[in-house]
Amino acid sequence: MAIPNSINPADMNRMMVYTSIFAGLNEHEQNMLAEKCVLEERGANEVVIKQGDIGDRLYFIAKGNVLVSRLSESKQMKRITTLTVGDVFGEISVLRNVPRTAYVTTLTPCTFLTIDGKSYMNIYQYFSPASRNNIQLIIEKRLKQQKL
Repeated sequence: MAIPNSINPADMNRMMVYTSIFAGLNEHEQNMLAEKCVLEERGANEVVIKQGDIGDRLYFIAKGNVLVSRLSESKQMKRITTLTVGDVFGEISVLRNVPRTAYVTTLTPCTFLTIDGKSYMNIYQYFSPASRNNIQLIIEKRLKQQKL
């Protein structure tokens, strides 16, 4: 069965409830995001994000698992964490306008809901202060986890 290249807002909203970074969004904020999301499929063992690249997209995991890793200053690959359904990645680069902070590689075949960075930033400005604060707190936690 083919997966459509977009998702209806109601399905996206149900997924966001379980996504920590977007759990605090109200229904209107969720709808704004859902309207801009498209589906992307990747096979197992594909690099989705490369550390150091310019970030232009956020990813919500709809199906599958990914490995987040980071190349250390000594050129050793360090495993940071594994993400699964409901998790988000790519947000640090988009929100902070910095290069990607880690590699993200699919461990299994994956389906992602993606939103381009420009659309996300246009929507982000309309989020409530509480929603923006929640997102920033989660980003800070991730940066500490990566020791950046």
